[in-house]
Amino acid sequence: MQHSGLPSRRSVLGGLLAGTIASPAYIRPAWAQQKKLVIANFGGAVRDAKRKVLYDPFTAATGIEIINGEGPDVAKMKIQVESKDVEWDIIDMNDAWVVDAARMGLLEEVDETIVHREGCIPAARNQYACGGNVYAGGIAFPTNRLNGKVARNWVEFWDVKGIPGRRGLRNRITDTLEIALMGDGVPPSQLYPCDVERAFKALDRLKPHVTHWITPASQTVTLIQQNEVDFTFTYTTRVKDLQAANVPIDYSFQQNILGLGYSGALKGTKNRDSAMRFLDFMMKRDRQVALADLTGDAPTYPDAVAQVDPAVRKWLPNIDDPNNLFTNPAWWNGKAEELTLRFKEWLLT
Repeated sequence: MQHSGLPSRRSVLGGLLAGTIASPAYIRPAWAQQKKLVIANFGGAVRDAKRKVLYDPFTAATGIEIINGEGPDVAKMKIQVESKDVEWDIIDMNDAWVVDAARMGLLEEVDETIVHREGCIPAARNQYACGGNVYAGGIAFPTNRLNGKVARNWVEFWDVKGIPGRRGLRNRITDTLEIALMGDGVPPSQLYPCDVERAFKALDRLKPHVTHWITPASQTVTLIQQNEVDFTFTYTTRVKDLQAANVPIDYSFQQNILGLGYSGALKGTKNRDSAMRFLDFMMKRDRQVALADLTGDAPTYPDAVAQVDPAVRKWLPNIDDPNNLFTNPAWWNGKAEELTLRFKEWLLT
């Protein structure tokens, strides 16, 4: 006979079972017990897009919270790894950073037993990082002034007499070195190995006409909006978003610089297995297509391009166009630090 006020055996077992199902700790594997990952990313609209199609869905699937870590930087990576006080689990990187960071031992090797990326372009399958998207950089210009006389390739960008106007370039030597050589007439197919002296001579000629050396990527388009520059080096993603907001700005697809957006796990992360699970998640085709739909960057799986929203496909970089340049991180291996220092000193002269 059941005593009034005491729980029945059935209710106790039912409660335990319900608690087991409700509590993620009982059903998640060991790697998912690590509750958070810190990802250092570049911020802006791309970070917001990643939050929507990568970070939050990964949390929903695993229970692991993704926390934004601002300002990825190789020097900061080195400090964290060498001090054995690793704050970032994952870091977003450009091409040149991957090579430098791997050479300095700052990245965990990608665990191929966890991370599946069969079918992606070879460059996206780096030993130490995963290429999650192909981005494009080119020339942006306003459409409500200049009377249609605009620079659409780098030779025209350097032609300050034929196409007058205020120029803006990024405040860094990577990409800028290649842009200078194309501006001096070097075809993309013959650009590597880079003729550094020729590039700096070309920069010397353009320097008086560069009114802004831009650090934040957001300024590559806001300066055009504010009528402070006429032509800048920027990215399709930046212009796409502004056009959607009816801002009078356009972008040239001639002579684009193409690069991969990489992510890798910092050496010594305490959450290595979770970090690898995240890299596997970001390399899924459907995640890359969802990211492309929001950003206009291309997936690193050629067979996934057809799945991108047709309205977005016009913004995807053409990786087969010989007038476009895929940056060569192998050439930058060991050169980025020295050339960055030279470039910074050159800016001060």
